[in-house]
Amino acid sequence: MNRHFLIVLTFLFISCETNTKLFDDVSEIAEFDNVYKPTLIQSGKERGFPEFIAEYGLFKIDSLEFQNLEHSILTNDKFKEGTFYFNIELNDYIYNNGLEILNMSKSLITENQFDKIYYLYLLSDRNTFIVCKVNY
Repeated sequence: MNRHFLIVLTFLFISCETNTKLFDDVSEIAEFDNVYKPTLIQSGKERGFPEFIAEYGLFKIDSLEFQNLEHSILTNDKFKEGTFYFNIELNDYIYNNGLEILNMSKSLITENQFDKIYYLYLLSDRNTFIVCKVNY
């Protein structure tokens, strides 16, 4: 009986875990002063050969953290003007919820332009943002 309880408890713990690796990577590159605790809403990967072409995470944070994140991005010289990386799931989420991207002028960040490029899109509900990593 105890073993079954332990297995169920372990399963619940793993299923509730929030994977913030994409956001953590961006935070490390951007060297944000604040510590943000986003909650993963949705994630996905686009397959390519031999590895994934892109992956994304859709996150939520509270409105005060969102304001701080927005300020951190807009005042950070490491963020450059980006474009929208078209992904069907993300596009559907943005369209179905009537949202817009607030920071297109400062949405791209990378350590090396020939390797991985990250896009961080702040959405107009002021609680949701997207991190998209594109492998070149």
